Amino acid sequence: MQETMNDSKRTFVYKIANHVWNCAGRLRNSYHDNDPHIILFLLSGFKDGLFDEVEDTVDVDLKFLWSAKNDLFYQKIFPFFKRFIVNMGKQNLYDLLSAFREVNRFQLEENFKDIFEYLLKKIAAFQGKKSGESFQPLEITRLALTLADLPEDASIYNPFAGFASYGIHLNDHQKYYGQEINQFTWAVGQLRLKAHNLNETYTYLNDDSIDNWDSYRKYDLVVATPPFRSLISKDYYSFFTGDRISNIGNYLVDRGLNSLKPGGKLITVLPLSFLFTRSGKYYEFKKHLIKNNLIDTIISLPSGLFYNTAVAVCIVVFSPVQKRPGYVRLVEASQLYHIEGRGFKRLDIEKIENILEEDVEDDSLRYVDQNQIAKNEFDLSVERYFLKKINGVKLSGFTSIITGPIAPVGSKMFQIQVRELKDDIFNCELNLEELKPKGVERGTFKVIEESCILISVIGNDLKPTYFKYNGHSICISNAVLALRIDTSFVDPIFLINEFHADYVKDQLKAFRVGDFQSHISRRDLRNIEFKIPHLEEQRAKVSAVKDLSSKFQEIELEKQNLLRGIRKEDTESSTSLSHVLGKPLLSIGSSLEIIQSGLSNLDPKWKEYIISQKRGFTLADAFESISKNIKYIQELTDKNTALVSISNFDLTDLNLLKFLKEFVKDEKKSLNGNISLELDIHDDIKQLMDNNVLIKANYQKLKIVLANLMDNANRHAFTKKDQRNKITIEVLPFTSSREEALANNYDIDEKKSYVEVRFFNTGRAFPNDFNLDDYKRKNFSAGQSRNRGLGGYEVNEILKAHNNGRDSLNIEPQMTNSEYSSMVTFILPISQNI
Repeated sequence: MQETMNDSKRTFVYKIANHVWNCAGRLRNSYHDNDPHIILFLLSGFKDGLFDEVEDTVDVDLKFLWSAKNDLFYQKIFPFFKRFIVNMGKQNLYDLLSAFREVNRFQLEENFKDIFEYLLKKIAAFQGKKSGESFQPLEITRLALTLADLPEDASIYNPFAGFASYGIHLNDHQKYYGQEINQFTWAVGQLRLKAHNLNETYTYLNDDSIDNWDSYRKYDLVVATPPFRSLISKDYYSFFTGDRISNIGNYLVDRGLNSLKPGGKLITVLPLSFLFTRSGKYYEFKKHLIKNNLIDTIISLPSGLFYNTAVAVCIVVFSPVQKRPGYVRLVEASQLYHIEGRGFKRLDIEKIENILEEDVEDDSLRYVDQNQIAKNEFDLSVERYFLKKINGVKLSGFTSIITGPIAPVGSKMFQIQVRELKDDIFNCELNLEELKPKGVERGTFKVIEESCILISVIGNDLKPTYFKYNGHSICISNAVLALRIDTSFVDPIFLINEFHADYVKDQLKAFRVGDFQSHISRRDLRNIEFKIPHLEEQRAKVSAVKDLSSKFQEIELEKQNLLRGIRKEDTESSTSLSHVLGKPLLSIGSSLEIIQSGLSNLDPKWKEYIISQKRGFTLADAFESISKNIKYIQELTDKNTALVSISNFDLTDLNLLKFLKEFVKDEKKSLNGNISLELDIHDDIKQLMDNNVLIKANYQKLKIVLANLMDNANRHAFTKKDQRNKITIEVLPFTSSREEALANNYDIDEKKSYVEVRFFNTGRAFPNDFNLDDYKRKNFSAGQSRNRGLGGYEVNEILKAHNNGRDSLNIEPQMTNSEYSSMVTFILPISQNI
């Protein structure tokens, strides 16, 4: 294991690493296309004397190339870095080497492995998800190897090795064999092993772990964090079940168990879906592992530990030899973390190691026997086994599922999907007068012709709704469940209110599964236990709820009347109009400059051309007139001459990804040539949501938000017109808890699922003392242009209206260790249109 640094050593490490990082940062705008890992290559080469003979820019390339080719280690990895070195140019390369020479060479050599690790983590944070597949947090690696409890002379196989994260924490006497398919990742991993003086003793190959799995040797430990989303394209079959394997996690488990010595262990980091999946061959494979005592320990970890995904993960220990056969040890560590920077978490490794060392059953650790797991259909979701005992009645004891016949396609009926269900304990009855019959388009709706409770089995909220049958039937989608209620035992309205009780919510939380938009199985739903008093007490509580409901309705009516009065007097500033017009006005101005430039190329004397003999009006006069009028329109809108309401608008269904793609496509047409704009749809969106993000939004208002952000970047950040600049709009799931959300200035409803949009830009950052309150404040001015600063106020108001009046905006005005200078982010609730 790596030793921890003392304060003195840490000082040297931080000083040198930050000096190197800052020097490289000053050059970063000159070589946008370079991967920052080139810093590690150049620093390693500098430390090993490859640049000692370089004295000026004339021979920097040749002498370095000659030195690299004469060193066997650098000779094999140099080809993967050569392109980046060429892109830097001789002057930038020479300047960086000169900066390296400012470092104390002795301190650099003495602390090089720690400097290397510090810079590698900085690069991972800088690149975000781009390097996340390869960079694994130290705490996860350390925990996995603690669980391994390896002998001094152990042999370790590390397929899907990434940057050799597991290899660098072993000792010199242990034999390491790693494989990494990505050539550049492998080259960086080689540098990392060299920094730890392990490159000559360990075997680390640029190789395909799937096609070339090491089937010839047996190991004390097989350990890996596989690329979660990769699929197996070729035909491989399980040694245990004989089924075809298409999931990379199952492939690793299957082959890994077959590669162990007697008493060996397989330890892997997997997404939580491995624990709860109940489909086909994945289910059969997991069932085989449990029945044959091959799963020893499962540790449920928090989401947000990796740079490249927000998906929660677990560490699973597989072993044919166990201390307690017939049991699986479960550790609930999903809340054991520290917040480290915006949106990132660091695992509380000390607490988890203490739990494992004590090995005592409590609120964090359980030994669960196979019979209990089998009763739960081999679901290994950790949280469900930590539920407190409830002395209640299962839902199945007083309800039954109404199946109902299939609704005929083409027939007109009241169609009930999740969005039609209620989410209100005071107004929980389905009102058909609020709906219109529609033609049934697909044969998946089922007809309901009796009173029942309707439940959503998709999403974070059941939205229990009472349907009182009065002769008008309804049809429900597959995402809605109809429950027939034994009214001699429970009052339907009482039951709906009880669904909102904390002890029921705790059960629902434990039973729900899914990486993003969760769901609950019918079996788990019917196993929820309720505390049911006598009918008389139930009806008394229902009566009290109805009285409260009546009072709330009166208050709501008063509030709506008050709002209507305010809206009549609404004299909001023309910020909205200013920004709506501002963007096309800027585009017109930019187009005029392009036209004038083109005319100059055609004829340098074009300005003298007379286009009106009577007035003596030249082409130059025409362009000047247009420019003056554009300026005049902009000034009028800036003086609050229009009355525009920011927050009073309707929300309709909107495909967010389609909207963003169209926006980016349109914006690219009018951007200056030195500004690039990218839309980055996170892999989690692609994998977990099938590239389909539906929200309730106002198309025009949401467009105003993005136009404001673009306008602010152009006006305030991109002040150097000859410098290359970049804007990236990233969209990703927001999976944080309410506490974490509040730390990011987001006010979320935990019943809803959210998506986050991040707007990054390079160039000049916000002023040093600028904060979110400044950004949102009306009439606040900042920056060189000293504009009135109304855009942030408007952005905030629009976004709050999209989130039911809740805060949903945040900024990071000064971004360190990033290619971007600042970031504006916001969240939007996802619409359940199932």
